[in-house]
Amino acid sequence: MAAHSPATTPNSGTSNLPLVRLELIDVGGRFAQSAGLPRSVGEIYGLLYLSAKPLSAPEIGEALSISKGSVSTGTRQLLALGFIRKVWVQSERKDHFEAVLELGDMLSSAYDRIFKVRAQNAERRLDAVQDSLELSRKEMTPEEHALIQERLERLAKIQKRAKQFLPLIERLIR
Repeated sequence: MAAHSPATTPNSGTSNLPLVRLELIDVGGRFAQSAGLPRSVGEIYGLLYLSAKPLSAPEIGEALSISKGSVSTGTRQLLALGFIRKVWVQSERKDHFEAVLELGDMLSSAYDRIFKVRAQNAERRLDAVQDSLELSRKEMTPEEHALIQERLERLAKIQKRAKQFLPLIERLIR
């Protein structure tokens, strides 16, 4: 079997990518989906991870048989996460992209840009809900207020425990 025989890509198109590349692209797509991201985001990262050279958006779209819109959205998300970077390619006008290969850099970036921000937002949101509870006190029965107060206290306790782990997580990934 030839190394570059046509095979079905994860997006049901055809490509001349070797099976091992297709499998890693599929793994990337499935991982992205499990993280709540579009499958194409993981597929784009998988393709770039195995690429020996930076690829342009049209090259990515062609290799994965995905639309320009999916490529654009996916590369924007990966850039925002710090998982890929734009690179300049001599005598080319199009943007080219390459995968960030350093796992520590990726984890650190994802932690700073996603997890830490979400934890801070969740804390602010929980505080706002607590304030809303007090403003709504007159609109509820005492039992309803007590139930919601008790549930908010449980959430605050969980959040406090999670917050205690943030410095440990930072030390582990840096």
